Amino acid sequence: MPHTVVAERERDALLGQGFLAVPSLFTAAEVAEVAAELDRLFESFPALPATSVLDLGATDGDFGADVPEILYPSVLSPALRRSAVFRRSRALARQVLGPGTWFRFDHSIRKPPGCGFETVWHQDRVHKRSGLAERRLNVWVPMGGVGARDGCMRYVPRSHLGGVLAHEEVPGRRGALRTVGVDESAAVDCPLPVGGAAMHLFETVHSAHPNLGEGTRTAWILQFTRPRAVVPAASLAHQGIHRWRTRSWRSR
Repeated sequence: MPHTVVAERERDALLGQGFLAVPSLFTAAEVAEVAAELDRLFESFPALPATSVLDLGATDGDFGADVPEILYPSVLSPALRRSAVFRRSRALARQVLGPGTWFRFDHSIRKPPGCGFETVWHQDRVHKRSGLAERRLNVWVPMGGVGARDGCMRYVPRSHLGGVLAHEEVPGRRGALRTVGVDESAAVDCPLPVGGAAMHLFETVHSAHPNLGEGTRTAWILQFTRPRAVVPAASLAHQGIHRWRTRSWRSR
């Protein structure tokens, strides 16, 4: 049996609604351990490999000043993979998705104080490159308490049931693809205290507010995947393709 991290009713709510907010998944000390590693990486942002960094802000802004993003921070700082936050997130993903679930990807997004950039509405699946059938779960862990003013996550309930929706490029934003026609009146904000986490399925339409607060909002996002056909060959195919692409990405 998978290790139980959330109650079965919470798991059912996640699968039914497409998202879940858990206010007390980690201790403050466990989050602080991760925050220290991420702070160290963001402090050296200009010196990180070009393939490890993005900026999700304005196309005409100073790179790294608007919404800096670090790809695969757990590769740059292996201590993140040893953290309690990582281990519990992985156990959670295995409880939700089932046997054969494995860690696929992580990134960290930072919104400085007064950052006016929202994370546009989108589905993660729109960025999927592999044609392999799979399920994925994203675990979004803020390094401090967050509300709507500070850049918390927001979701459209049951939006994961509608398949891949139409997306459009966002003028003036780096690499942003926005879901077309989102009914924001149906959206649910997910404020969290320190130690909380929000999670969503691969097809769930989601966004994050701008950070209009006075503190820096940093989040670590971990993605886990499971082949829809859980047989050894399917799992090996998924992991083999992922490892090949990861090596290719790192060598660029």
